[in-house]
Order: sequence, then C-alpha cells, then structure tokens
Amino acid sequence: MTRRTDTITGITVETDGTLQVTDMRVDDFWTSRRIADGRGAALDAVRDYRLAAYPIGGNGRLGVACLLAGANHRFDPRQPDNHAARAIVTRYGAGTDAPVRGRAVILAGWETDPRPILELVARELVAQINNDLFAAESPRVLRTA
Repeated sequence: MTRRTDTITGITVETDGTLQVTDMRVDDFWTSRRIADGRGAALDAVRDYRLAAYPIGGNGRLGVACLLAGANHRFDPRQPDNHAARAIVTRYGAGTDAPVRGRAVILAGWETDPRPILELVARELVAQINNDLFAAESPRVLRTA
C-alpha cells in the first residue's frame, strides 16, 4: 500500500511567537479513520491526539478560521505557554481563560472540518496578524523625574 503525500496549507504559531505559512502533511492514518484532512494535519502539527479549537475571524464573524492547539497540552506545565496564540484568540476570537500551550495551527473554516488556507492569503494573514499584534503592544511612555 502506498501512502498519500497530500499537504494542506496553514499557519503555524510557534511558542516563540513566530508565525509562518506551512504545508502540513496529511497522513493516511487520519483519513483511514474518517478524520477530516485538516484535523489530521493539525493533530500531527501540534503533536497531540486531541485538539482544543478556538473560532476566530475578522469583523466579528467568528468561524471564518480556527486556531487549533493540543488539548492535552493545556494542562501540561512542561509545555511552554504560547502567548502569541492566546493573543490571536483574544484579538480575533472570543478569548479564553485556559492557557494555550505548545504549537498552534490556524486553518480556514470551523473546527469540525478545517480547510486549507490559500498560500497567498496565508502570507497576507501572517503579515496582518504580525502588524496587529505588534501595533497592539503598549506604547512606551516617557517618564520624567
């Protein structure tokens, strides 16, 4: 039996705050179990067997995209906090009280059947998110004695 080597394009949010456009491999293991390609690729990317999904979107339209992170990582203190992913969920989604830990992935659509993002759109999104997050940081205040 030959293995498929299909990929889907998404955005990975690393724990150091780096966002990058990534072609994630879709493994036959997930498709043979009738798991959607996007979920299977996200599971492999975040290195977990359960996903915590956060709907995100622009202009108040949640569900245009979803941020997916390892569900088991939330309660594992050995996994580093992903402050960039949490900032994305806070800015573009409904926010979360639970920590987002480990690598996260952004894909198009709802969490039940996430879809790939067109590569050019993903590149624009990375630029826009970086711009929004850096612009949202508190400005320096000059203090005088």
